[in-house]
Amino acid sequence: MRGLSFQSQKPVIPGSPNRMDVACFVGLVDLRDDAPREDINQWLYEQSWLNSAQGFAATYHRDSAEDLLDVPVPIESWERFTQLFEWNQREFNADLSGAAYLATAVRAFFAQGGRRCYVVRVASPLSLLADETERHQLIANLVPGFPSQVSSITPDRSSWAGVGHLLGLPDVTMLCLPDLPDLVRITVTDIDTDIPTQGTLPEQFVVCSDPVAAPPPDNLLEALPAPTSDAAGFSLWGNVIHQLALFLSDHRRDVQLIAAIPLPDNSSEQLIDFFGFMHEQSWFNGNLNSNPGIASAFVQLCYPWLRSAGSDLLPQHLEPPDGSLAGLLARNAITRGAFRSVTALNQRDVRDIYPALSQQQQFTPYAEAADSATLIDRVSLFGHSLNGVRVLSDVTTSDSSAHRPANINRIISMVVRSARLAGEEYVFESNGERLWSEITQRLNDVLRILFDLGALRGEEPEDAFFVRCDKTTMSQQDLDSGRVIVEVEFNPAASIESIAVILSMQQSGQVSLKSIGIEQAVA
Repeated sequence: MRGLSFQSQKPVIPGSPNRMDVACFVGLVDLRDDAPREDINQWLYEQSWLNSAQGFAATYHRDSAEDLLDVPVPIESWERFTQLFEWNQREFNADLSGAAYLATAVRAFFAQGGRRCYVVRVASPLSLLADETERHQLIANLVPGFPSQVSSITPDRSSWAGVGHLLGLPDVTMLCLPDLPDLVRITVTDIDTDIPTQGTLPEQFVVCSDPVAAPPPDNLLEALPAPTSDAAGFSLWGNVIHQLALFLSDHRRDVQLIAAIPLPDNSSEQLIDFFGFMHEQSWFNGNLNSNPGIASAFVQLCYPWLRSAGSDLLPQHLEPPDGSLAGLLARNAITRGAFRSVTALNQRDVRDIYPALSQQQQFTPYAEAADSATLIDRVSLFGHSLNGVRVLSDVTTSDSSAHRPANINRIISMVVRSARLAGEEYVFESNGERLWSEITQRLNDVLRILFDLGALRGEEPEDAFFVRCDKTTMSQQDLDSGRVIVEVEFNPAASIESIAVILSMQQSGQVSLKSIGIEQAVA
């Protein structure tokens, strides 16, 4: 025994549903055999996923929870993640291993300033040589029910799997699937791990010199190509994003999907006109219900890929940008407010981007599009600036220009969360003027705070927002059904127009949202 080592385990603190900085990562990573996890086991028992160590039965016990498989695991630091998971033991082939994409995204999240996330481990990482069938089957582990709609439903906890666990994580505001680009990549048939040898030079006398350090070992991972996708891979990826956007639209309107766009194959046409290729896939046409596109205020795409201190154990030393963007959004929410754009925030970890996008690629609109939006208007881009690499645009894929700034959607998410909490608190109250007055006051208080912080525009609070909940907002059928409808109108400081929102609270306490004039953008 060489010495003693101490591992401190803090108890898992329940999350606040008002937080706007919590992410959920769903993906592939292995579990450590010796992971210290008494605190995690206790939390899983409290959430009814795992029987307690004392023998008390959990209502929804899963045997897979013993391996932290397909259950949410709260993580509050990168060090805690490394204690639980074999983050750097993904086998690329029999002779070579490196980091899992999920692990790299979690590291980037904390490196950029994130404080808390959940990890849903759905399987172990595949070999780099895994065939297409193996990889595509794992997509259904991430998104249960795929290629159809997400099969997880709120009343049935036994159906919660993969992204479906969002139904039980009210404090989560961001969803990331870092392994998705790797699962839709082009199949790799061979990995060259041979290190080229140098020829032997003849012996000769040289001037004596000081001894030098041995050269560092060859890093074969840098020579391995990062996962790239062809047209078929992009089509599959778009279908996954579409189903995720539908799921958030129906069940978690206060959650933002942060999705990394796959790298295009060098031989494919999308490398030349990336934005045009996205339009040709009909990703930005219509709304989610009428078209299998991804134009939605709930979707925030990010590109290009990044090189950071944590990407050295990945092929080509490249990592998807979703973990870094989620971390920046989390730090932005904590230090400046979620209603502010993240573009003004300096990042801490990224040293380079790939591929570098030209000005023409970033700012040229698609000729056949109905509007003049460009790539930087629809995708959150990382790029070089005078202060190093930073986020150049903080946008969603929404077709509505009013909902395209991502910080506008985050303001609506805060209002929806407040309404949802009110719905849970007042679910057993009588539907009458007293209840309407309390809900109105509750939402007025939230909007007043946003106004005082500068998130809303106006000389006085009356100019910035308006809340109404009375007989004029509800029909007799609504009253008979126990439904409460609240009309909210506010003027975001970053927008040139006001946004009107209708919030409907059902008898069960569930809150639904409908936006006047921008219904298609958030549908």
